[in-house]
Amino acid sequence: MVDRLLEMFRLQEELNRKINENWREIRSKEDFARATWIECAELVDSLPWKWWKKQQADMENVQIEVVDIWHFVMSYILMDYSVEEALESQPVKMFIMGVNEDFRNIDIEGEKINHYLGETDRYRKIIYLAERVAESFLRQDENEGAFFFGLLVKNTISMDRLYLLYVGKNILNHIRQEKGYGSGNYRKNINGMEDNQYLFQLVSQVSGRKELEEKIRQLFEEIHK
Repeated sequence: MVDRLLEMFRLQEELNRKINENWREIRSKEDFARATWIECAELVDSLPWKWWKKQQADMENVQIEVVDIWHFVMSYILMDYSVEEALESQPVKMFIMGVNEDFRNIDIEGEKINHYLGETDRYRKIIYLAERVAESFLRQDENEGAFFFGLLVKNTISMDRLYLLYVGKNILNHIRQEKGYGSGNYRKNINGMEDNQYLFQLVSQVSGRKELEEKIRQLFEEIHK
């Protein structure tokens, strides 16, 4: 897991620098906390919580939103640490504990842990975790936020799939920047589908990063002609 975490933090640093070389000077933790809770809200909206109408759970989009949240969680952590330091930071240690459902020696209210352990409905549990992630980062408690994000990963996606989807989304974000995302010229919806949906389909067809990057660039060169 450590090697893949290191690679993802390196990729996130590269993407942030591609958007703006001096990103740490012009961004704030509040920016990444806000982006995190917005993505958490989009995740929640992919699940059937609206009692006034019929809804179907969209677990594919839940996984995409988890990956989007991960971008901003890593960026939040990187505000204080270099890529190499981040791997030894307390937030990353808490994230790993969350992924492993390791509750030993954590400084988190027992009521929150008991709520998580006592919730038997899968969708309500995922919603609860997403809300705790958003709440924690808005309070600038990155340790608690990273722990609950680890639990969110545990309950929605495997680490292998998180890695492949993150790498794919990272490549897609580079393509977005290259094709005018920042200037508003990029087309996110192509032939009735979002680019994220194309990405999700590709990830299901590949076995590794190199093949994934080749297929993503080939596909998006074709559909953006």
